[in-house]
Formats: sequence, C-alpha cells, structure tokens
Amino acid sequence: MTSLSIPPFYKRVIQLELNEVSRTVISDLIAQGQLPNFKRMEDRWQYVQTTSEARYEHIEPWIQWVSAHTGCTYEEHGIFRLGDADRLTVPQLWEILSKSGIESGIIGSMNTIRRDTEGGIFFPDPWSKTKDVYPASLSPLWGLISSKVQKHATSSLSKQDYVNGLKAMLKYRIPPVTMFKIGQQIIRQKIDPKQKWKLAILFDEFLFGLFKRVLHSTSFGYYTLFLNAVAHYQHHYWRNYDNQPFPQNIVYDDIHTDADPITYGYKIYDKILGKLLDYSEKHKNTLVIVATGLSQEPYTSCDHQGGMNYYRLKDHETFVKDIAPDSEFEVFPLMSRDWQIACKTRADELRASEIFGRLKVDGGALFQINSDTPGYLFFETAFTKGTDENTMIVDSQTGRRWKFEDYFCNIAIKSGHHLSQGSTWFSQPILAPDTRQIPLTDLFGITLSRLGVKLPQKSLQKSNFSFQKKIV
Repeated sequence: MTSLSIPPFYKRVIQLELNEVSRTVISDLIAQGQLPNFKRMEDRWQYVQTTSEARYEHIEPWIQWVSAHTGCTYEEHGIFRLGDADRLTVPQLWEILSKSGIESGIIGSMNTIRRDTEGGIFFPDPWSKTKDVYPASLSPLWGLISSKVQKHATSSLSKQDYVNGLKAMLKYRIPPVTMFKIGQQIIRQKIDPKQKWKLAILFDEFLFGLFKRVLHSTSFGYYTLFLNAVAHYQHHYWRNYDNQPFPQNIVYDDIHTDADPITYGYKIYDKILGKLLDYSEKHKNTLVIVATGLSQEPYTSCDHQGGMNYYRLKDHETFVKDIAPDSEFEVFPLMSRDWQIACKTRADELRASEIFGRLKVDGGALFQINSDTPGYLFFETAFTKGTDENTMIVDSQTGRRWKFEDYFCNIAIKSGHHLSQGSTWFSQPILAPDTRQIPLTDLFGITLSRLGVKLPQKSLQKSNFSFQKKIV
C-alpha cells in the first residue's frame, strides 16, 4: 500500500462514493462558478488520482467498488456481475471492522453483502439479489426504492407498498421536503415524460437524507454513501452538457433540448458535498474520503451509424412469460439494458439459453447471453440500431413474432463511457505530500489503518480469514 504520513487514528471514517464523477467536468463547472463546494474541497483537501483495471470489460462500477471495499483486484475477488456479491470469498471493510468491534453504516454502496456483520445499518444498492437490509424496519423503504430503480420508475406498486415505505421514511426522519419532491416529480413526469430524468437525482437526495439521519443518530466508526445519478446522466446525456464532440444530427427525444442533467446533477452533489465539508471542519477526529471509483469521457465511436441505442425491457417478467410461457424462471432486472434469470438446474439453464438465444431483431441477435455466474444467465440487449413501429422480434426456429416496441423502450443513445482513472479527496493530509496516484484498492487499507485496525494478510483474506484486534 502507498506509504502514509503519520496522522492520528480517527474516531470515524466517512466515505462519500460519487460514482464515476469526472474531474474534467468538475474543473469546467468550477471555472463557471457553479460548484463552490467542489472548489472549496479542491483548494483545501488532499487530492490523489486512483487507478483500476486495464481491460475495458473490467472497468465497471460493480467490479471496481468491490475492489475498493475489499482491497482486492478483479483477479483476486472474481466478482464480474452486478448482484454477485453473495459469491465473495474475501471480506469487505465492514466485516473486518465488525470483527474488531467497530460498527458501520452502509447506505447504497454497490454490489455489497452484509453477511455476518454485527449491528450497524446496511441499506444495499437497489439491485441486490440478497435483499440484505438491516435493521428489518428499513426493508419496506428499500423495497420501495428497489422496485422503482430496477424498472426505471415504471413499476406499479400497491397503496400498501407506499404506506409501508412512508412509515419507514417517517421513522428514519427523511426530510419532508425530499418526500414532497419525489411525490411532486412522479406527478410532473406523468404530465411531461421528458422530465423523467430528474427522478434519478431525487433518489440520490433521498439516500443522502437517510445517510444524514444515520450519521447524526449513531456512533459507528465507518460510513459509506453511494450516489449514482450523475454516472447515469453522463452515460446518457453528455450531448446535452457539451455537444461539441458529437454530430449534431443525433438527438435523443426523451428530454427537452434545453435541459442539462449533468450540470444539474453536479450542482446537487455540490450541495451534498457542502454538508460534509461543514461536518469535517467541525469534527477533526473524523476523516472524510470522497471517491469516484472511475470516471467518464464522451463516447462517439458509434455516432457514424446513428449512435449506440440502449434498449431496456419495460417489464422483464412479462417478457419472459410471453417468450417462454411454461417457464418458472426468477427474473432479476439490473442496470440499463442488463438483466438476469436464476436457473434451478443445468437443464433449465440450457433451455433458457436456447429459447432466448433464438431471438433475432433485424437479422441479428437480440441478446448477448453469458453463463459465467453459476445458477444464473446474464442478458445484455445486443441490438443497438434505431427502430420504428414495424421492428419485430423473431424466433428464428419457430417463426413466432413479437412487436419490439411492445416490450422495449429506448433509454439512451450512449454518450459517455468509462475510464479506469478516478479521483479521491481526503479531508486531512494522510498520504505522503508527493503522492499523486494510488490503486483504488488502497482505500481499503487506508480506511482500516486510520481506524486503528491492522490490515489482514492477503493469504488470510480468503473465506477463513482472521483478524487482528484494534491497535492499541
């Protein structure tokens, strides 16, 4: 691990995870005077660039945040898919801290599992297959958020779902203004669907409201807060932020031409960051880490053919039942155009792969299908061309046909893609002054050491890992 200076141990470490936030955008918006708190952080805190994997298919947030939370590279932890945290054979930070008597508050962190962690609060990302929420009183709230996020806010919930979620929000004192804004937004986007993009950042504001309540009402040693809306906006709406890199004939019609989700999202993050800056200045025994994991840059590689269109199923379960009516597959929607089904047997896996592998659109495969997670098939919508009302899904064996637009919606024309470099800021100078770059995996050891917990040897980190007690 990168050599540290000799700061004291801290009572608390808070890690704000601003997924894929890009320093180039931060610099541009600071120069425009739009991010006063990011500027304050840039001016006062210690900055270091982080590095991650070299292969592009490994530069995914559901891989890299596992690396940040375990101190292991992809080759060492082996987690490749979102939702596969239950396959981890190495401990996460909060597990090690729990063994040392330190509790954690984990709010929204990606591809995580609580396992046998004692106490604390665990509110996983909305794509979690284990639904490992703790305490149980948070489960209705997590279920409400998860249902909306997994179906891109198109899911239908019962009145009781909303009542149970509201009760949990009141119990954890989520600010009423946040509750009001979410309700107001749901009404607004029904009237004007081109406003739907704003819901993503409201979910982040909700998570911050929960995080604030947890932070101020507990005395845990470690906290995380994971926010994802800006990453989503960069992937989908970079054209609206800066259209110079892109051909002007490609226009995405789910948003008003004068809307700029990226700037809007960064300004919301700036307000959230300001609260943590104030907190860190009042609590010198707390180390605050702001980490992005990865970053993004404009994506133009497919613009010569009209752009790379991302299509997502409107209702995954309905689609599966219509294509394979006799099946009993359990369906797990994931981010963007990805989803999974659980297969009870190898025969089920082969049957599902054969049925869905026959589906074609415009002569090409509808899905790319992988079986690299035991017991699951992973689907990615491989069709990325433009469509019209006559575009059909065809079963190449039986000739059955389904109207494409009945099942899929166009959620984006890709405009941003991942870079392996990320950014990390520390509220106090804990690295040697000449440190400019560290592996993302170093955040694991830095956090443990600053809380006075000895880093377990890699040879002990596999499933039968042992821990050193807190350093005296």
